[in-house]
Amino acid sequence: MSLTTFEMAKYLEQLDESPEKVMYGRLLNELGSQSEERVRSAAKQVSIEKLKDLVYQFQIVIEQRKGESVELLKQQLEEDGITAEELRAFITK
Repeated sequence: MSLTTFEMAKYLEQLDESPEKVMYGRLLNELGSQSEERVRSAAKQVSIEKLKDLVYQFQIVIEQRKGESVELLKQQLEEDGITAEELRAFITK
C-alpha cells in the first residue's frame, strides 16, 4: 500500500518520533544548554504572551513527567534492596 505525501505527514505527526517533534526536541535541548544570558537575550525577542504560553506548556509537561522521576527512584531503591517503608522510616527520623 502506497501512502500519499499528505497521508504520510499525517501519520508521522501522530508518532512521538515524527521528524518535526524530533527537531523541536533537539532545539529545546540546545536552548537548555545555553547560558542564562543567551536564553534571556533570546527571550527578549519574544512577546510576553508567547513567553507566558511557553512557560505554561513547560509547567504542564513537568507535572506530567514527575512520575518518571518517582518511578526511576523506585527502581533504584528496589535495586538497592530498600523498601518504601524503610525509606519512609528513614525520612521521618
